[in-house]
Amino acid sequence: MSDCVATGPDVRPPVQPDPRARLVMALILAFAFAAVGNVMLLPVLGMVALAVLALSGAAVGVVLRRLRGAGVLALGVVLILPFVTGDQVLWQFGPLRWHAEGLAAGLLIGGRLLAIVTVTLAFLTPLPPFRLVAGARALGVPTLMADLALLTLRYLDELRAELARAMLARRLRGGKGGWRGLSDYGVILAAVLIRSHRRAERLWAAMRLRGYGAGVAQSLPPLAARARWGMVLVAAGGVALVLLDRAI
Repeated sequence: MSDCVATGPDVRPPVQPDPRARLVMALILAFAFAAVGNVMLLPVLGMVALAVLALSGAAVGVVLRRLRGAGVLALGVVLILPFVTGDQVLWQFGPLRWHAEGLAAGLLIGGRLLAIVTVTLAFLTPLPPFRLVAGARALGVPTLMADLALLTLRYLDELRAELARAMLARRLRGGKGGWRGLSDYGVILAAVLIRSHRRAERLWAAMRLRGYGAGVAQSLPPLAARARWGMVLVAAGGVALVLLDRAI
């Protein structure tokens, strides 16, 4: 009977990224990007962010979808800041004036924001929530803060699902669209928040009854050599970026 079983090649499971190394690298690059004060280095930030996105193993489509909110915020900063700060006028229409200093500051703030969000999503998107929380706890983050982050992610997912179901039910029942439906949107949002809050309370009660905190703390293996070298390279790149900014 055993002779009839075909023995295939030894298939090893794919190596999962270490959450501790990913968190450390994301923090290093975030602080390095935030320390850049020269608008001429924005292309460098963009290239570094794209390189991290390509090498991190994250789904590019997912990262781009999650970047939409940060992109809208960055665009708003770039468009509004030139109107409120600066002395050198680039464009004027009546009382409205677009200033060069405000444009440079807006580009710098918006570019750094997009670069920081991009590298953070690229590093952390491939990680499951439980491994991410376990990595944060292994790095010394207080247990309460790590667990609150996990519960917040869970609560946001529940809130999004409840809101999608409520909006679908409204459309199927012939609800008004556009500005005419603002009052209905407010009622739906209030109902969804109340329902999600009640569900979160039931979840919290179930967690306490089943031994709160027993399933979140994972024992992580020691850092692999690849993870250590990755942190060293990212740290060196962050220091080089800061030194280049100071030298220009």
